[in-house]
Amino acid sequence: MPFNTSPLRPISDDDIATYARDGVVCLRGVFDPEWLNAMEGPARKLLIDKADFGLLPNNPGRYMARTIPEFRRFVFESPLGEAAGKVLGSTTARFFFDEIFAKGPQSTEKTIWHNDRMGWPVTAETTMVPSLWIPLTPITRANSLEVIAGTQHSDARYWLFSPNARKMIKPDDRLPHPDGEALRADPAYAGRFLTWDMAVGDMLVVHPRALHYSHGNPTDDWRIALSVRVFGDDVRWSPRPDCLNIAGVSFDEMIEGEAPGGDLFPLLWSADGRRDDDSRYPRGFATSWAAQRRDDVNEYKIFQALSAKS
Repeated sequence: MPFNTSPLRPISDDDIATYARDGVVCLRGVFDPEWLNAMEGPARKLLIDKADFGLLPNNPGRYMARTIPEFRRFVFESPLGEAAGKVLGSTTARFFFDEIFAKGPQSTEKTIWHNDRMGWPVTAETTMVPSLWIPLTPITRANSLEVIAGTQHSDARYWLFSPNARKMIKPDDRLPHPDGEALRADPAYAGRFLTWDMAVGDMLVVHPRALHYSHGNPTDDWRIALSVRVFGDDVRWSPRPDCLNIAGVSFDEMIEGEAPGGDLFPLLWSADGRRDDDSRYPRGFATSWAAQRRDDVNEYKIFQALSAKS
């Protein structure tokens, strides 16, 4: 059925066990491709034509669900929340934010090995903030996200390259991200470097502590993926100054120890059938900006860096 609202096939015990063991699982064929095909056109206009969708000049590859109908519908009506919640063993899945990761044809841009854990304004105990990596174009192992299986079990607190962190001095108790390439030669990591061939309709669920990396793109077409972040049951606020900023919500509003809720973090799925529609989710941003700002060269340098990230 086009535009399916439940996964096209059940989330299996094997899927759940794979995620628990490896910190990542590739869910095959959970979306009807029409969901992704509907978003691919606007994504190409955004990336290639630099079309103005009213997105933030500083983050033109993020928050598409605020202004682009196809992305908004996918977030609120597709089975992504249900699929993620069941993999996590959570009874709920709330929307955090969405962004595009893309690499142009024959790109040699690579991403450093990192995990996302310390980028989120949540407690150290929180584990249910996965990245849902969803290809809008076919993925080969040569341009796939790559994950080191089992690294989600590490409690290491790395110093992330968030915009806030780049303006700060690294605290002594925060580690630089490891050299994943050096680990390839370590026998203890044999067989743990995972990549995938992925079809449109597949989805990776990546643990926030799992080390991952992105190759370049040796193909002749754009490699485009949507990354949606969701919150599960164990998420509690604990903002730090180095965390990623989230449009529309200040760190002051993230009450220490409280679970996320409110209009900016709508319920996408729950085991008891509850879910929010999009009527209270923002359609735009709290700020405005000069028309020429979007075309500023420096801002597009930021866009290029964000696009190359994963």
